[in-house]
Amino acid sequence: MENITNGKFTGRARRRSALAALALGMALLAACNQGGASTVETTADAAMHRANPARTGLYAADGPTEYQSIKWQFAAADWVFGAPAVLGDTVFVAGYDGHAYALDRETGAEKWRFDSGAEIIASPAAAGDLLFVGNMGGVILALDGATGEERWRVESGAGFSGSPAVVGDTVYFGNEAGLLLALDTADGAERWRFQQPDTNMPFSPAVADGIVYAAVSNGILYALDAATGEEQWRYDPNTQTNLHSPTADPVVADGVVYFMTTDTSLKGILHAIDVATQTVRWQYSSQAENFSAPAVSGDKLIWGSLDHKLYAVSAESGELLWTYPTEDIIFSAAAIAGETVYVGGQDMNLHAVNINDGRRRWQFRAESSVSSPAVVDGVVFVGTEGGIVYALQ
Repeated sequence: MENITNGKFTGRARRRSALAALALGMALLAACNQGGASTVETTADAAMHRANPARTGLYAADGPTEYQSIKWQFAAADWVFGAPAVLGDTVFVAGYDGHAYALDRETGAEKWRFDSGAEIIASPAAAGDLLFVGNMGGVILALDGATGEERWRVESGAGFSGSPAVVGDTVYFGNEAGLLLALDTADGAERWRFQQPDTNMPFSPAVADGIVYAAVSNGILYALDAATGEEQWRYDPNTQTNLHSPTADPVVADGVVYFMTTDTSLKGILHAIDVATQTVRWQYSSQAENFSAPAVSGDKLIWGSLDHKLYAVSAESGELLWTYPTEDIIFSAAAIAGETVYVGGQDMNLHAVNINDGRRRWQFRAESSVSSPAVVDGVVFVGTEGGIVYALQ
């Protein structure tokens, strides 16, 4: 994915151009078994993009099934594209203005802000007393979660459009120069690196069962040992007549890694790959590209598409279960809490949909396009293109 920074754009036009470049760059780089116990849910000691290192998008507590009110709202200086990270009594968000913000979870009051020096589009990750951020200038930062004080930084040489994953005392970052770094959370010391020259890693790595999964712009999904970085296996969907590019984060659940790509026909293809055998169980093809990775709960995979739809398919068979129409494209990641799916759209709506039948439960109209949500203890936290962060209940 191309670096979306361009100084000639300002305000809403700049943000919309950034989103278009984000999508174009990625493309050109080329029923009731709900809440199953074996599907990874939110971790209690860390908060990150898509709820957990496996990127399932599954949150442990139920979310609101009916809309009541805006609990609070906060105005950041610019576009908040990534999902908030909610840990303890703090909501952490990052903005296209280059700042990381810490907000009081109950009131939305600002606790602190930190200027990273370059635009941020990736979600931050919080673990223990630290907040981890990667910006489009290639800087990795560890900030004190309570004060915002810088603890350490690493210069990677290329920007981050994917979000960090934290597992134990290691944080994993993939950048736009095809570099995956495993760093010690305490001091930023490098544990290992995995490099694919002349590529980039535009999406968030997923970590599950001691394996890091990285989607690389050459169309290949790499499985690496989380402790050493050594390649364990790879999945390559490319053929002589059909080339693939990744379009979303890899997701791991119940012994399967889900890998979203687009091919030369610009169709969206979801590959379900058996981790044990490294073979494809099934593939699902849609007519449009999908820049939203599936959220997983039980036998259901849910994601949004550029064809103005939310899709639900069976995790077991890949069979289409239902679709839900929206007024514009869905570029953000869906979140699942209980039996409700929450997804933000370019139509300026946060949609709350029944996971079992795809029917609308409620809808919240924001002032601009809605980003990826996080759901914690019955509250939906989400940012917008206009820089507003909402806590909805």
